[in-house]
Amino acid sequence: MDLRFTEIPKITNDVLFEELVKDIITADPSFDTVNLNGRKGQGQNGVDIYARYSMNPKWIGIQCKVRSTNKSFTKKELLKEINSAQDFNPIISEFYIYTTLSRDTNTQKHERELNVFLRKNNSFVFQIIFWDDIADRLRQKFCETLYYRYYHKYFKDNLVLGHSIGKLVNLDLQFDRKFDTHYELIIGKIPLYKTEESTQVNYYRGTYFIINLNDKKMETFLKDEDSNIAACFPSDIEYAFNSRIDCYRICEWLKSIVNIDDFIYDDNHDYQFSITEKERQDYFKDL
Repeated sequence: MDLRFTEIPKITNDVLFEELVKDIITADPSFDTVNLNGRKGQGQNGVDIYARYSMNPKWIGIQCKVRSTNKSFTKKELLKEINSAQDFNPIISEFYIYTTLSRDTNTQKHERELNVFLRKNNSFVFQIIFWDDIADRLRQKFCETLYYRYYHKYFKDNLVLGHSIGKLVNLDLQFDRKFDTHYELIIGKIPLYKTEESTQVNYYRGTYFIINLNDKKMETFLKDEDSNIAACFPSDIEYAFNSRIDCYRICEWLKSIVNIDDFIYDDNHDYQFSITEKERQDYFKDL
């Protein structure tokens, strides 16, 4: 299941929704100060969360609104929230309503009209962040951990289940930056699992694998636990690759990856790796 395109269920609890919004703003590197405004039952001047930009002293105010139905906001409702927020101290330059309401043309029309009114009165900028916008932010990289924290039951995590995960890779090998050989690979890991058994298939837990799709062969290798760098030697993968020099080059490429786990999980699939002609000659001398 690709979580980037999965419909994210709306939060229906007021407190939980407020916490989610605060966490999204906190995760955004644009802000360096994010706080809840008081506690439930206290006067808040229409502001549940206030935040300050990291690059300038301007403050923003946020009101969180859970909608039990998908009914549009009325202009009167929005104006009431705006009037309350104008009394907030310190003065805010932007006022947002984060809501579980789906994006709605009637509400957007009110938003535009109210912004014209606010601009004429030299007041703050007003914007409604609909659930569609919130869901889009949760799918962004900076909210990755929040996505998991609030919706972990929708994740079937391979680390939790102990299932292997692999990444498709295009690898172009070169000598002195000149193309030589292309490989189509799968590189992945078999996580450790909640078992102490190391017999049969469990023997392979905690190992990494490389599949040569060109020849439909595979081998396994380990990583250095202290550095998270692949601990791979040409003899480890010689069954998967017919060429000795390619075994050497692929191992050197794997060892050049700073963190093999991050590599497996990232979105890049195209790689190049080159050794010099001297390195090639030295390799054959040592055989």
